[in-house]
Amino acid sequence: MPLDDSPGFRQQLELCRKWGFKFEAAGGRLRLCFDHDQLVPAWIQQETPATAWRCLNPVGFLNIGSTNTEALDQARRGVPAGTLIYAEEQTAGKGRKDRSWFSPAGSGLYLSLVVRPEQPRKTWPLLTHVASVALAETLQDLHGRKRIAIPLDVGLKWPNDVLLSGKKCAGILLEAAAGEGPHPAAVVGIGLNVRETGMPDPFAAAVTSVDRMAGTCVPRRRLLVDFLECFQRWYLVFERGRHGELLERWKSLSSMWSGAEVWISDGAGRRSGVTCGLDANGALLVRTPEGKVETLLAGDVTIRKAVEQEKRR
Repeated sequence: MPLDDSPGFRQQLELCRKWGFKFEAAGGRLRLCFDHDQLVPAWIQQETPATAWRCLNPVGFLNIGSTNTEALDQARRGVPAGTLIYAEEQTAGKGRKDRSWFSPAGSGLYLSLVVRPEQPRKTWPLLTHVASVALAETLQDLHGRKRIAIPLDVGLKWPNDVLLSGKKCAGILLEAAAGEGPHPAAVVGIGLNVRETGMPDPFAAAVTSVDRMAGTCVPRRRLLVDFLECFQRWYLVFERGRHGELLERWKSLSSMWSGAEVWISDGAGRRSGVTCGLDANGALLVRTPEGKVETLLAGDVTIRKAVEQEKRR
């Protein structure tokens, strides 16, 4: 862009610098310094092949209440599949069951994807598994692609958590946009802790970040582009009806889907059980002490031994 000495231009430039964007001047023009961390819409679009939709349509915000709320609003207005809403900071980030997601500026990836699945609505919960598997593989591949020096210990916790060395680093929130229409939409929201931040108590002991576990600074845009590529591969598996393949891959990344002693917390209170599989749409199967098999569509599931060990510390 041409250099401009007007107060408005200087104000906008200072705002961009405040948010971490770096510039260089040459030949009377100002341009962004290229790196693999800055979340610039044009760079995200250029670097991400579109295989599951016609094109990726990234829409970025410096500050927003919730990317999922914005994506749902845009989905209802008819934006195409492949619309990506992301932000440097969320002030009202959303988690499951009306919980909040801690989203400090420049410290993570906070994004929501609009998709318009052709599969039956009853199978849409599997989109959480699509995102979980894609993010887990993206984190695993950081070492394989020589992006980091040490491999990460990645795991999945039902229904929507991605873990590094047993601690939560990411969560996924799936929401359906209201209205049927010829092409109804779903929004897949992802919050990933990339930088090490001051997580508020009482959550600090249970969470971690990519940088902390990798022992180095991982560029956020490169991580985002890798995830979007992997998400599209697994999304096409879902759209082609290969749901068993998706579930088997999810199971290979989780140790809690079978034989894990758990506490279940939902509308029926808190009770014990042992996990015994997933159903065709990704719901968790749990055997109660009475021998009954329950199908959990939602709720919190916690490994019993982990809770007991934490209490003894």
